Amino acid sequence: MTVRFKLETNLHWLLFVGMAATIGLVEIGIVASALFAQNPDMFAFAITCDIALVIPILYYFLAVRRKHVPPITLVPIFILSLVLAGLILPVEQHAYLDLLKLVIPALELLVLSYIVVKIRAIIRSFREVRTDALYFSDALAESCARVLGQLSGLGFILTEFSLLYCAIWGWFNKYKTGKASDAVFCYHRKSGYGAILGAIVMMLVVETLALHLLLQTWSALAAWIFTGLSAYSLLWMIGDYHAMRLHPIILRDDTLSLRTGLRWRVNLPLDQITAIEKFRAREQRGKEYLSMALFGSPRLVLHCKAPVLVHGLFGLKRVVTQIGLSIDEEKLFLERAQARGDDVAK
Repeated sequence: MTVRFKLETNLHWLLFVGMAATIGLVEIGIVASALFAQNPDMFAFAITCDIALVIPILYYFLAVRRKHVPPITLVPIFILSLVLAGLILPVEQHAYLDLLKLVIPALELLVLSYIVVKIRAIIRSFREVRTDALYFSDALAESCARVLGQLSGLGFILTEFSLLYCAIWGWFNKYKTGKASDAVFCYHRKSGYGAILGAIVMMLVVETLALHLLLQTWSALAAWIFTGLSAYSLLWMIGDYHAMRLHPIILRDDTLSLRTGLRWRVNLPLDQITAIEKFRAREQRGKEYLSMALFGSPRLVLHCKAPVLVHGLFGLKRVVTQIGLSIDEEKLFLERAQARGDDVAK
């Protein structure tokens, strides 16, 4: 069902892009023809309608009506259509286009109001679900799904926002579990991830400063673009580290929540785990295996009764039956896991 939905979604997007591109190419040909020169006013009106109105209508039927995207996205499509029409039509034939541009301020106000309403709804929903959610990222994902629905690209947006949130606010936050019976296990301390990240950050800062000065002699714009990308990469790495701290592995009475920061996540009922054994490097691993270790080979391999769905960055998904992981307090984890599940850790 999911595969069929994705195929239909991709087909609708391809149809829209193909038809919009065809309209644009046809209008370019008309503007360059002798017919346009003979009656420019009539053709300018027709071209303005084709590009500024027909393309948004196609977008509505192929994307919005199919519930791939929210209706508010019609606004940027309409504005982009106006820009395209302005590029194709000669400047002296922009009279009809200028009339349509008068509605842009009202549309901008509509978009701003929509964003404010949705953000307030997400914040309200987040406060409701945060107390029961194990992780802030789970609460955020559930809140956005409630308010926005299952939108295309939502996983990408949530990943970027969560990493930036961790990079900025992670310094001031610590993980707090909701139940005293929850067993919390870290996996980032003994791996040396903090020291490695510190070295990378220092090298990145030095290289960015040096290359910025070098690029400045050629192009100031290129230098600042490079510096901006480097700064964003730095925030991304810091956010990834704090995501590790704020997303530990949680063992509950009946569930094992596995996390590798925001990279991978899965919640496993304990009765679905057949065994947790030591990792053996010589053993062959197939597509049903996923390593959730930070670096190198994992220390443990978890076996499941049936295939499980593991979620990754930017909406990535994997179906596996074996999961490799490394835990700082490995011995304690195995003892707790065996105590809470009769068949676990054997």
